[in-house]
Amino acid sequence: MGKYLLSILFCVLLLPPAVQAKTKYVIDYFKIMVRSQPGAEYKIIDQLPSNEKVRTIQEEGNWVKIAFKNNRTGWVLQQYLTEETPKEIRIADLEKKVTEQEKKIQSLDEENFSLKKKNVEVGQSINALSSENQSLKEEPFRILLLLAGGGIFLIGCITTLILQSMGRKKRGSGLTFDRGIGP
Repeated sequence: MGKYLLSILFCVLLLPPAVQAKTKYVIDYFKIMVRSQPGAEYKIIDQLPSNEKVRTIQEEGNWVKIAFKNNRTGWVLQQYLTEETPKEIRIADLEKKVTEQEKKIQSLDEENFSLKKKNVEVGQSINALSSENQSLKEEPFRILLLLAGGGIFLIGCITTLILQSMGRKKRGSGLTFDRGIGP
């Protein structure tokens, strides 16, 4: 029985707890107290939220005199001030830049699509002009063949006329085709 209870106890210890741990984050948003003089015992004159922009005027120990909201002045602990731009502001700036870059990318994509379309049209135009250029290159050869054929025909006509005129001089009055035929 002792082994039985020990086994049950061991199994219970191995089971995960009913409440599961959740991940949480410490928020870095808080307000700092602005005092009338450098020291925690002096009157609080205002509160400044995280990421508030201030201008330092004077330092005294751990305290800094600042100018804030419409040139009001007061004292805050130096540990609450930093020269670094707060993360929230940097993130907002980066998100703005990302949005601008996305718009530029979209614009460039549209321009790229338009240029690709024009490129296809130019390619088609080039193909048509290349075909026409080839046809025009062959045209002088065709004209030369036509002239050669016309020249040969003209030489044939002239030769025929010359031969006909030579035959007339030898026979007399000209060519007759009815000699020797009929009564």
